[in-house]
Amino acid sequence: MSTVESSAAVAPPIGQQFNLAVSNDSTAEINVMLFASMGGGQPVTTLVWRSLRLVPQQAISFGWTYTLNFVLGAQGQLGPGENYDPVQILDAVPGVSNQITLALVDGHLQLVDARPGPPGTLLIRQDDDLPPFSGNVGVGIDGLGTFITNVQPSTQQGFGYAPQLWIGTGTFEQGQMMSTMGINTKAALTFPAGVDHAQAAFDGSSWSIEY
Repeated sequence: MSTVESSAAVAPPIGQQFNLAVSNDSTAEINVMLFASMGGGQPVTTLVWRSLRLVPQQAISFGWTYTLNFVLGAQGQLGPGENYDPVQILDAVPGVSNQITLALVDGHLQLVDARPGPPGTLLIRQDDDLPPFSGNVGVGIDGLGTFITNVQPSTQQGFGYAPQLWIGTGTFEQGQMMSTMGINTKAALTFPAGVDHAQAAFDGSSWSIEY
């Protein structure tokens, strides 16, 4: 079984609702980041998926729906802390529209020709005539970007259905390109099968997560 097929096998059902309660039990304000990671050493850029600021002793709960997306951004060759600037977000439905093509339409980058793709992967094919580094293209969860790659003509990139989610503290905000230097702490968010609620508490140095 390939990496992407393994990812699909453990992915939650499309449309499943999740809820996360985050509390800052420290004595300082923190910037909380949620982001994803993908195995296999693929050459992709990681974005901050969600972010929020919490003052000491503050708690916030929020939810999301497990849906998959293709995303197109206007910025090419991002540096850490730069926003990928989304200009198009499309649903990616496994077995229905999990393959997309990046094309030039009237001189502008556009995601087109959504169709069923290889099982277990979100596949992006880039046309031959695209200007290199003229933007970025990738995938997301619940309408927000998680991974992108530069526009490169005549290439294709596959992404798994179920990347590992993380919660951490650091300097980056939602939609920005990350680097490891901007991550102060992190802990894996791994919802057991059938579980859709979690509590994450930060004590000033590390995270405690309960499901």
